Formats: sequence, C-alpha cells, structure tokens
Amino acid sequence: MRTRTLSPTEAKVILSLEAEGREELTLDGIRRRSEVSQGFARKIAHELVKKGWLQRLGRGRYLLNPSRHGPDAIPDSDPFRFGSRIVSPYYFGFATAAELLGLLPQASSTYYVVTPKRGSTRWLHAAQYRRITVRPDRFFGVSRLERRGETLRVSNPERTVLDCLARPEFSGGLGGVVKVLESAGPTLDWPRLERYHRRLGSRSLTFRLGYLLEVHTSTARPPPGWLDRARPRAHEPYVPLGGPTEFGRRGPHDRRWHLIHNVPEALLRAEVDLR
Repeated sequence: MRTRTLSPTEAKVILSLEAEGREELTLDGIRRRSEVSQGFARKIAHELVKKGWLQRLGRGRYLLNPSRHGPDAIPDSDPFRFGSRIVSPYYFGFATAAELLGLLPQASSTYYVVTPKRGSTRWLHAAQYRRITVRPDRFFGVSRLERRGETLRVSNPERTVLDCLARPEFSGGLGGVVKVLESAGPTLDWPRLERYHRRLGSRSLTFRLGYLLEVHTSTARPPPGWLDRARPRAHEPYVPLGGPTEFGRRGPHDRRWHLIHNVPEALLRAEVDLR
C-alpha cells in the first residue's frame, strides 16, 4: 500500500487547511497558501490528488482527505461526505433519502442529489451521483441528519414520499414507492404532507397517492377526511398509474381515483408484505 507523502510546499497547503478546520479547497486557495503561480498551483493540486490528499469535487474544487483518515493513499470511501459537497444548496432525495431515513432497506448504487442550482449535469463520478434540478419554489422539505460525524441535508419523510411518488424511476419503481409509504406511514405528519402536496400542485400526484394509500398500504392511515379531499372531481381526466414510457397508457379504469391501471399488481406488491 502506497503511503501518502508531502513535499514542503504541499505540506504548507494541507497543514494550513487542517489548522483552519476546513475540508474544501479551490485552486485559488492552493495558490494563496503555497504562494506560487496559478499554473504551479494546478501542478500541486494534481500531485495532491495523485497522492490521495485531495479528491476533485468539480472544476477547480477539491475535498480534503484529512490526515485522520490514515497514512495510506486511499480515496475517501464515504459517498455521502463527497456527495454533500458537490453543489450547494442541495439535499439527498428519492431512494437515497429513503435509505438514510430507514424507509428502504437496500442501498442504491446511485446517490440522488437535489438542487435548485442550474448547471451542467455532467458531474465527476456521474455513474455514482445523479443531479436532479428543481425550481427554487419547489426546493423545500429539507431536514438535517447526522451520520458518521457529517451533517447531511436530507428530504424529510413527507417530502421523500412525494418525491418518490413523483419520480418512481429514482425510487426503486412503484414497488419501491409502496414500500416507502408502508415504512413511513405510522410516523407521517399528515398536515405537513398535505401542505407540501398543495405546494407541488400536481393533481395526478394526488390521485396516485390517494389510491396507493387506500389500496396498497396498511400502516399509512390518513386522518378522517384526508382521502375524501384528495379524490378527483368528476370533470378531471384519468391519468396512468405508472409512467407511460415504461408501462404504456392502457389498462382498466379506476373510477374512484381516475387512474388507468397500467401497472401489474404483482409489481406494486413486490416490495411489501401486506398485513
């Protein structure tokens, strides 16, 4: 195993960063700390990445692998520590939030990072992190979660339920959404869920949520009147339960929830043992 080493100039950069209690660094920060030209600062950054002291977060941005991680040149293996610094503001959402909150049992190979900040969708480690951009007025429902000494921003249970329902493909499919609802059901804050739901303003989301709560979950029990308020009005159109691209637009019509049942029942029940 290769041991991390530092030249005197590199030590000046790393030690000053640790003395300040900072873990993020820019190329300009390297230049100032080492008192060299911008071109030489790039060379220092390249060497520090190569030696395992820094990881690239993005263009001209780096994350420290501090000395407490040990002497070996092994990149930081915590995807949440890295992912929490890719963009700001952010929150971990969809399947990632569901896993962090204990609503889904298995870890996904993709970490979903939600942000209102526009920019390139091509990130480093693109196979591991997926950027989901939302409008600023839809960036809400965020809580803080402590994990292994790191403070992470994560969608709260109510926002996680709605996000997963809105984009099942980022949440283990509709079977995963049912599992999230079943797991979150006993502790959901129903007034908060309804406020969030109204802010998102999607009636198709309303119909899917009402149907899944009424038919496919046994632990999620809305307060009296909640489902009646969610039900469609006579003039509102029918919407497919699952994404038309994946499941098509054909299937039996549910008059109570104005849904087209284009998803096999076995798929909806795949992740949950109904009681």
